[in-house]
Amino acid sequence: MHSKFIIITYSTIPRDTRITGIKGWHDIPNATQYNESIGFKNNIKANDLQTAKMILNTKSKTLEKNSFDKIVTYDQAIEYLTKHYPKYFPAA
Repeated sequence: MHSKFIIITYSTIPRDTRITGIKGWHDIPNATQYNESIGFKNNIKANDLQTAKMILNTKSKTLEKNSFDKIVTYDQAIEYLTKHYPKYFPAA
């Protein structure tokens, strides 16, 4: 892996775009879903610190940021990423 940081972000998107015209559609049960995205960067910007849920430092093998309710270690995060993104994290 050549990048120093792995940045994980989440965004909320509608399950069905036809309901977005309804006032208060966010409050309808099961109207939204989360979209997870990962990125690889050599430097962290202020925007990354504000929007990311988790930032991993691959050089020092530490978590720079963790906004999840659950306490997760660096190794647990890498294990999750390896399982769900095998294209980017080939088995060692």
